[in-house]
Amino acid sequence: LKVLEVDWQMKKINPKKLIVIKAGSSLTTLSSGLPNLKFIKSISEQIFRLYKKGFHIVLVSSGAIAQGMKIWNLTSKPKSVDYLQALSASGQIGLINNYQKEFKRFNLIAAQVLLSHSDFGVKNRSENAKNSISNLIKLGAIPIVNENDSISTEEILNGDNDRLSGKVATLLNSKKLFILTDQNGLYDKNPDQNSDARLITKINLNNFDFKKVSFGKSGILGRGGMTTKIKAAKDFLNKTNEFWILNGNQEGIVEKAILKKPFGTKIYLA
Repeated sequence: LKVLEVDWQMKKINPKKLIVIKAGSSLTTLSSGLPNLKFIKSISEQIFRLYKKGFHIVLVSSGAIAQGMKIWNLTSKPKSVDYLQALSASGQIGLINNYQKEFKRFNLIAAQVLLSHSDFGVKNRSENAKNSISNLIKLGAIPIVNENDSISTEEILNGDNDRLSGKVATLLNSKKLFILTDQNGLYDKNPDQNSDARLITKINLNNFDFKKVSFGKSGILGRGGMTTKIKAAKDFLNKTNEFWILNGNQEGIVEKAILKKPFGTKIYLA
Protein backbone atom coordinates (compact mmCIF):
# COMPACT_ATOMS: atom_id res chain seq x y z
CA LEU A 1 0.00 0.00 0.00
CA LYS A 2 1.19 3.46 -0.86
CA VAL A 3 1.30 5.73 2.15
CA LEU A 4 -0.16 9.17 1.60
CA GLU A 5 2.35 11.77 2.73
CA VAL A 6 0.87 14.96 4.12
CA ASP A 7 2.82 18.17 4.59
CA TRP A 8 1.62 19.35 7.98
CA GLN A 9 2.01 23.11 7.95
CA MET A 10 1.68 24.25 11.53
CA LYS A 11 0.70 27.89 11.91
CA LYS A 12 1.51 29.98 14.95
CA ILE A 13 -1.43 31.06 17.10
CA ASN A 14 -1.75 34.75 17.85
CA PRO A 15 -3.53 34.87 21.27
CA LYS A 16 -5.00 38.29 20.44
CA LYS A 17 -6.77 36.79 17.43
CA LEU A 18 -8.12 33.66 19.11
CA ILE A 19 -11.92 33.83 19.37
CA VAL A 20 -14.41 31.41 20.90
CA ILE A 21 -17.98 31.55 19.57
CA LYS A 22 -20.88 29.69 21.17
CA ALA A 23 -24.04 28.98 19.16
CA GLY A 24 -27.15 27.83 21.03
CA SER A 25 -29.80 25.31 20.02
CA SER A 26 -32.27 28.13 19.37
CA LEU A 27 -30.02 29.13 16.46
CA THR A 28 -28.77 25.81 15.12
CA THR A 29 -32.22 24.20 15.16
CA LEU A 30 -35.60 25.38 13.87
CA SER A 31 -38.74 25.03 15.99
CA SER A 32 -39.69 22.13 13.69
CA GLY A 33 -36.57 20.27 14.85
CA LEU A 34 -34.89 20.56 11.46
CA PRO A 35 -31.39 22.04 11.32
CA ASN A 36 -31.34 25.79 10.78
CA LEU A 37 -29.29 25.72 7.60
CA LYS A 38 -29.63 29.48 7.14
CA PHE A 39 -27.85 30.13 10.45
CA ILE A 40 -25.25 27.41 9.88
CA LYS A 41 -24.49 28.95 6.47
CA SER A 42 -24.30 32.46 7.97
CA ILE A 43 -21.95 31.58 10.84
CA SER A 44 -19.78 29.49 8.52
CA GLU A 45 -19.42 32.43 6.14
CA GLN A 46 -18.50 34.75 9.02
CA ILE A 47 -15.92 32.26 10.29
CA PHE A 48 -14.40 32.02 6.81
CA ARG A 49 -14.11 35.80 6.47
CA LEU A 50 -12.51 36.05 9.91
CA TYR A 51 -10.19 33.14 9.08
CA LYS A 52 -9.03 34.99 5.96
CA LYS A 53 -8.20 38.00 8.17
CA GLY A 54 -5.94 35.88 10.36
CA PHE A 55 -8.33 35.09 13.22
CA HIS A 56 -8.34 31.68 14.90
CA ILE A 57 -11.89 30.48 15.53
CA VAL A 58 -13.22 27.83 17.91
CA LEU A 59 -16.95 27.16 17.65
CA VAL A 60 -18.87 25.69 20.58
CA SER A 61 -22.13 24.49 19.07
CA SER A 62 -25.27 23.10 20.64
CA GLY A 63 -27.91 21.23 18.68
CA ALA A 64 -27.10 17.51 18.82
CA ILE A 65 -29.98 16.55 21.11
CA ALA A 66 -32.37 18.81 19.21
CA GLN A 67 -31.49 17.16 15.92
CA GLY A 68 -31.73 13.75 17.55
CA MET A 69 -35.29 14.63 18.57
CA LYS A 70 -36.13 15.21 14.90
CA ILE A 71 -34.57 11.92 13.86
CA TRP A 72 -36.75 10.06 16.36
CA ASN A 73 -39.82 12.22 15.60
CA LEU A 74 -40.11 13.56 19.16
CA THR A 75 -42.01 16.78 19.87
CA SER A 76 -40.85 17.12 23.49
CA LYS A 77 -37.51 16.44 25.10
CA PRO A 78 -37.39 13.25 27.22
CA LYS A 79 -36.25 13.52 30.83
CA SER A 80 -34.60 10.09 30.90
CA VAL A 81 -30.80 10.24 30.73
CA ASP A 82 -30.73 7.08 28.60
CA TYR A 83 -32.95 8.62 25.94
CA LEU A 84 -31.08 11.93 25.98
CA GLN A 85 -27.78 10.14 25.44
CA ALA A 86 -29.25 8.29 22.45
CA LEU A 87 -30.59 11.54 21.01
CA SER A 88 -27.21 13.21 21.37
CA ALA A 89 -25.34 10.34 19.74
CA SER A 90 -27.66 10.20 16.75
CA GLY A 91 -28.00 13.96 16.33
CA GLN A 92 -24.31 14.83 16.67
CA ILE A 93 -23.49 13.29 13.29
CA GLY A 94 -25.96 15.45 11.43
CA LEU A 95 -24.91 18.59 13.28
CA ILE A 96 -21.24 18.21 12.34
CA ASN A 97 -22.05 17.15 8.78
CA ASN A 98 -24.04 20.34 8.25
CA TYR A 99 -21.08 22.44 9.36
CA GLN A 100 -18.65 20.36 7.32
CA LYS A 101 -20.76 20.82 4.20
CA GLU A 102 -20.71 24.60 4.58
CA PHE A 103 -17.01 24.78 5.42
CA LYS A 104 -16.14 22.71 2.35
CA ARG A 105 -17.39 25.59 0.23
CA PHE A 106 -14.40 27.55 1.54
CA ASN A 107 -11.92 24.65 1.64
CA LEU A 108 -12.07 24.65 5.42
CA ILE A 109 -12.14 21.52 7.58
CA ALA A 110 -14.49 21.07 10.52
CA ALA A 111 -12.99 19.04 13.40
CA GLN A 112 -15.30 17.61 16.05
CA VAL A 113 -14.17 17.87 19.69
CA LEU A 114 -16.33 16.37 22.46
CA LEU A 115 -15.52 17.47 26.01
CA SER A 116 -16.89 16.83 29.49
CA HIS A 117 -16.87 19.44 32.24
CA SER A 118 -14.79 17.02 34.30
CA ASP A 119 -12.02 17.23 31.65
CA PHE A 120 -11.19 20.70 32.93
CA GLY A 121 -10.72 19.56 36.51
CA VAL A 122 -7.93 17.08 35.82
CA LYS A 123 -4.60 18.61 34.80
CA ASN A 124 -3.43 16.03 32.28
CA ARG A 125 -6.87 15.82 30.65
CA SER A 126 -7.20 19.60 30.37
CA GLU A 127 -3.69 19.86 28.94
CA ASN A 128 -4.49 17.14 26.41
CA ALA A 129 -7.66 18.99 25.40
CA LYS A 130 -5.76 22.27 25.08
CA ASN A 131 -3.03 20.69 22.96
CA SER A 132 -5.53 18.89 20.74
CA ILE A 133 -7.60 22.01 20.01
CA SER A 134 -4.48 24.15 19.58
CA ASN A 135 -3.01 21.73 17.07
CA LEU A 136 -6.24 21.70 15.08
CA ILE A 137 -6.11 25.50 14.94
CA LYS A 138 -2.47 25.45 13.86
CA LEU A 139 -3.35 23.04 11.06
CA GLY A 140 -6.03 25.40 9.83
CA ALA A 141 -9.08 23.40 10.93
CA ILE A 142 -12.12 24.86 12.67
CA PRO A 143 -12.64 22.99 15.98
CA ILE A 144 -16.33 22.48 16.72
CA VAL A 145 -16.78 21.71 20.41
CA ASN A 146 -19.81 20.12 22.04
CA GLU A 147 -20.50 18.44 25.35
CA ASN A 148 -19.87 14.73 25.43
CA ASP A 149 -23.54 14.01 26.16
CA SER A 150 -23.67 10.61 24.51
CA ILE A 151 -21.57 8.88 27.19
CA SER A 152 -21.69 11.23 30.18
CA THR A 153 -24.57 11.49 32.63
CA GLU A 154 -22.95 14.57 34.20
CA GLU A 155 -23.34 16.64 31.02
CA ILE A 156 -26.92 15.48 30.44
CA LEU A 157 -28.02 16.35 33.98
CA ASN A 158 -25.94 19.38 34.84
CA GLY A 159 -24.11 20.59 31.78
CA ASP A 160 -24.65 23.41 29.37
CA ASN A 161 -22.64 24.70 26.43
CA ASP A 162 -22.64 28.27 27.75
CA ARG A 163 -20.41 27.34 30.66
CA LEU A 164 -18.47 24.89 28.48
CA SER A 165 -17.62 27.76 26.12
CA GLY A 166 -16.34 29.81 29.06
CA LYS A 167 -14.11 26.96 30.16
CA VAL A 168 -12.83 26.37 26.62
CA ALA A 169 -12.06 30.08 26.16
CA THR A 170 -10.20 30.15 29.49
CA LEU A 171 -8.30 26.96 28.66
CA LEU A 172 -7.12 28.40 25.34
CA ASN A 173 -6.34 31.84 26.80
CA SER A 174 -8.78 33.45 24.39
CA LYS A 175 -9.42 37.16 24.86
CA LYS A 176 -12.89 37.14 23.29
CA LEU A 177 -15.97 35.00 23.92
CA PHE A 178 -19.15 35.63 21.96
CA ILE A 179 -22.35 33.88 23.09
CA LEU A 180 -24.86 33.79 20.23
CA THR A 181 -28.53 33.35 21.03
CA ASP A 182 -31.91 34.30 19.54
CA GLN A 183 -32.18 37.38 21.79
CA ASN A 184 -30.36 40.70 21.42
CA GLY A 185 -28.88 40.34 24.88
CA LEU A 186 -29.91 40.71 28.51
CA TYR A 187 -33.07 42.74 29.24
CA ASP A 188 -34.50 44.33 32.35
CA LYS A 189 -37.79 42.53 31.58
CA ASN A 190 -38.79 39.55 29.49
CA PRO A 191 -38.91 41.04 25.95
CA ASP A 192 -41.35 38.36 24.80
CA GLN A 193 -43.91 39.56 27.34
CA ASN A 194 -43.11 43.26 27.75
CA SER A 195 -43.00 45.69 24.84
CA ASP A 196 -41.16 48.24 27.01
CA ALA A 197 -38.33 45.84 27.89
CA ARG A 198 -34.98 47.60 27.79
CA LEU A 199 -31.79 46.04 26.50
CA ILE A 200 -28.92 46.32 28.97
CA THR A 201 -25.88 47.08 26.83
CA LYS A 202 -23.17 46.92 29.51
CA ILE A 203 -22.85 44.98 32.75
CA ASN A 204 -19.99 45.26 35.22
CA LEU A 205 -19.95 41.99 37.15
CA ASN A 206 -18.42 43.69 40.17
CA ASN A 207 -21.36 45.96 40.96
CA PHE A 208 -24.39 44.92 38.89
CA ASP A 209 -27.62 43.95 40.67
CA PHE A 210 -28.93 40.92 38.77
CA LYS A 211 -32.16 40.97 40.76
CA LYS A 212 -33.30 43.81 38.50
CA VAL A 213 -33.13 41.86 35.25
CA SER A 214 -35.07 39.11 33.54
CA PHE A 215 -33.21 35.87 32.96
CA GLY A 216 -36.03 34.12 31.13
CA LYS A 217 -36.17 30.39 30.57
CA SER A 218 -34.34 28.12 28.20
CA GLY A 219 -36.26 27.04 25.14
CA ILE A 220 -37.65 23.58 24.53
CA LEU A 221 -34.51 22.68 22.58
CA GLY A 222 -31.93 24.10 25.00
CA ARG A 223 -30.78 23.72 28.60
CA GLY A 224 -29.43 27.18 29.31
CA GLY A 225 -31.08 30.56 29.35
CA MET A 226 -29.49 33.81 30.49
CA THR A 227 -28.52 32.40 33.90
CA THR A 228 -25.95 30.03 32.42
CA LYS A 229 -24.59 32.85 30.25
CA ILE A 230 -23.90 34.94 33.34
CA LYS A 231 -22.17 31.95 34.92
CA ALA A 232 -20.08 31.54 31.76
CA ALA A 233 -19.06 35.19 32.01
CA LYS A 234 -17.98 34.69 35.62
CA ASP A 235 -15.95 31.62 34.59
CA PHE A 236 -14.17 33.48 31.81
CA LEU A 237 -13.82 37.16 32.56
CA ASN A 238 -10.85 39.09 33.80
CA LYS A 239 -10.02 42.75 33.26
CA THR A 240 -8.58 42.18 29.77
CA ASN A 241 -11.16 39.78 28.28
CA GLU A 242 -14.30 40.56 26.27
CA PHE A 243 -17.61 38.75 26.75
CA TRP A 244 -20.69 39.46 24.63
CA ILE A 245 -24.23 38.11 24.44
CA LEU A 246 -25.37 38.68 20.86
CA ASN A 247 -28.25 37.86 18.53
CA GLY A 248 -26.89 35.26 16.13
CA ASN A 249 -29.65 36.01 13.65
CA GLN A 250 -28.23 39.47 12.96
CA GLU A 251 -26.17 39.56 9.80
CA GLY A 252 -22.42 39.70 10.41
CA ILE A 253 -22.89 40.01 14.17
CA VAL A 254 -19.55 38.43 15.13
CA GLU A 255 -17.67 40.69 12.75
CA LYS A 256 -19.47 43.71 14.19
CA ALA A 257 -18.50 42.61 17.71
CA ILE A 258 -14.85 42.42 16.75
CA LEU A 259 -15.11 45.99 15.45
CA LYS A 260 -16.80 46.86 18.79
CA LYS A 261 -19.98 47.93 16.99
CA PRO A 262 -22.46 45.22 17.94
CA PHE A 263 -26.01 45.51 19.23
CA GLY A 264 -25.98 43.32 22.31
CA THR A 265 -24.87 43.03 25.93
CA LYS A 266 -21.23 43.38 26.92
CA ILE A 267 -20.32 41.89 30.29
CA TYR A 268 -17.02 42.93 31.82
CA LEU A 269 -14.97 43.30 34.98
CA ALA A 270 -13.70 46.68 36.11
